[in-house]
Amino acid sequence: MEANVSGSILKGFARKFSRALRLDVAIVGAGPSGLVAACRIARAGARVAVFERKLAPGGGIWGGAMLNNEIVFQQEMKPLLDEFGIRYARASGRFLTADSVETAAALIYRAVHAGATIFNGVTVEDVVYKKGSC
Repeated sequence: MEANVSGSILKGFARKFSRALRLDVAIVGAGPSGLVAACRIARAGARVAVFERKLAPGGGIWGGAMLNNEIVFQQEMKPLLDEFGIRYARASGRFLTADSVETAAALIYRAVHAGATIFNGVTVEDVVYKKGSC
């Protein structure tokens, strides 16, 4: 049974990694900016992979503000929050607040469902660019 479980894990990962050998866009870092970029680029039809050094994608957003799982956005971010289905509340002035865990989860979910592949636990050491390949 253990061999079947391990074999399934390896085969699934090999399929994912094989598909990522030819990419239109490679994004290094699965913080909020990388996840939003991956989602939008994948929605446009490009083959996208995100490489994240840490175990959990989402960058520092998980910790919220001062390790309280609440974050503050400027009012101008409302369209992006709506686009990603992130719930928010109005705060004082021109600010909105949102749950940091929901925000991280929504960014990850939307990027993956748009077609981006996220590889966590991967450190990028070098990037090769060939002229005329883009």
